Amino acid sequence: MHWLLICCCLGSIGTTVSFLFSASTTGFLQPRISMTTEDDFVPLNPESLSATSCLIEQTLCQPSSERPQLAKDFHYASAVLDAWRQEELNSETAWCAEYKSVIYHDSDGTPLYGHWVRKQGSHESDNFGILLFHTGAGPHDIFLLWKAASLVMTLDCQVLIADILSDESGWAWDLNRSRYETVRQRVLEGGETRPLLQKRIHAAVSLLKNQVDENRLAALGWCLGGHSILELARMTLPEMLAMVTFHGVFDGIKAPAESVAVSSAGAEVLICNGVEDPFVSSQTLENALATFQQYGYRLSLLQLKGAKHGFTNPAQDFNDNPAFAFHTESARKSWHQATALLKRRCSNLP
Repeated sequence: MHWLLICCCLGSIGTTVSFLFSASTTGFLQPRISMTTEDDFVPLNPESLSATSCLIEQTLCQPSSERPQLAKDFHYASAVLDAWRQEELNSETAWCAEYKSVIYHDSDGTPLYGHWVRKQGSHESDNFGILLFHTGAGPHDIFLLWKAASLVMTLDCQVLIADILSDESGWAWDLNRSRYETVRQRVLEGGETRPLLQKRIHAAVSLLKNQVDENRLAALGWCLGGHSILELARMTLPEMLAMVTFHGVFDGIKAPAESVAVSSAGAEVLICNGVEDPFVSSQTLENALATFQQYGYRLSLLQLKGAKHGFTNPAQDFNDNPAFAFHTESARKSWHQATALLKRRCSNLP
């Protein structure tokens, strides 16, 4: 049975539009997954990543034998660390997150390089799991480590920052974008589906399911991560209960064929889009929304007035490209709605 629910909520900076359609669930061939851990879990906080400001350039802004590059430059790292510290100070409880780097493989045997984040000392297999899909800066991003730490400290979850580029060192930070563009094009190749991207998404899903409650998963994607969320939606995994994009890009997405039969997929999707984002045209956004609708997801669109690309990241205040800007209220509102969705659909917390 096909049905539709539409509701609108007007706020000071945005409009939320919700859709509910029916959809179908299809299986996906299990990849051959293997995983190795680089080291044991270590504390995850601003001080553990860089003890003093004078060490930020050496420890975070270039790769080393100990860890990959985690930030573009000093200003990027400092802005994220300052916002991270402020959120910890404002928290009612002390933060005690921890993380480790992980290497896992897709079904082609390609190594993928992610980060596992959890509450310190947590070994709860009944936690729900969240995948974080990265921007064009790759999986080694101090911003994503901050967001992962925030999630594990406020929800009963564990987080995997996934890799779709096979970036071992943080080379996606390179100012020369030729390597990134080549890999991005290859990962996004395909028509109605993107086979290589699906393989890498499924590798992350399989790894996550081995460590948490396999029936309660969620995913968040930023910028380039919009493509991963859309492809994940096409995979119609019944265990995926909630998906969110923040300034997600959907270039190359065509309007779906009307003839495809669908039934309910069950998950809810939240799209947080900056109205002033030049990288997300009205047409590509419409095509992405239509694709989510085709697969039957309960879909909410949060249109954020005054927000440009990268509006969630305080480091964008130092971006010379006028297409990018941090927008405090948009970041707050989108994060609030995203975490509320995760808590409602996935968490056991009251």
